[in-house]
Amino acid sequence: MQLFARDVPELPFPDDADTLQVLWCPLDHEPYFQPHTIVRWRKAETVGSLLIEAPAPDPDSDDSYLPTACVLSPERVEEYPAGWGLPAELRERIWAWEDEFPNPDDWSYFDHLSSAPGSKVGGWVRWIQDPVQVECSKGHEMAHLLTIASREFDIETGKRWAPIEERPLLTPHAPSEILYPADLMIQDGGSLYLFVCLECPERPVDSVSQGS
Repeated sequence: MQLFARDVPELPFPDDADTLQVLWCPLDHEPYFQPHTIVRWRKAETVGSLLIEAPAPDPDSDDSYLPTACVLSPERVEEYPAGWGLPAELRERIWAWEDEFPNPDDWSYFDHLSSAPGSKVGGWVRWIQDPVQVECSKGHEMAHLLTIASREFDIETGKRWAPIEERPLLTPHAPSEILYPADLMIQDGGSLYLFVCLECPERPVDSVSQGS
């Protein structure tokens, strides 16, 4: 992945960088049995010429970590922290609001109104399991940088988060290219989360993954 400050100015670029590059080794690495990520903050003019063709992956690579070539169509969305990231009093108000619906499963804060599922840059973490506090080597709490997800959404969350054009396809027999467009599989349908320290000027990055 390569992102430029001109396209995503919300990213916390270091003062001497305007390009973010994220690479990974397509093999399981401990302790989370996830791809090992390498992050580089750079200046665009130092990147050099672009490759015409991507190098062939190592034969030992895990196929589930080799994305299928596809078109990326990013968009900005409005989202909010999941329930566990809210004050207790506000959580109680949300649960009371959901109880007012005849069928609470039709609309929920977590599935439809809080953090967006799928791969994304910035925003709130959509934890699959319990939330994790990630700290840099100097003890600073790190902020969510990006999520690389196996699945962009499921039938339930797709009611809100799927592109309008794809929502009619969200049935129990939905084609896998709708739910898993990049053909990635982190753990068992999980996500890889990258975090950045906003206090250290060099912007160190760490990662953690969770599976379903």
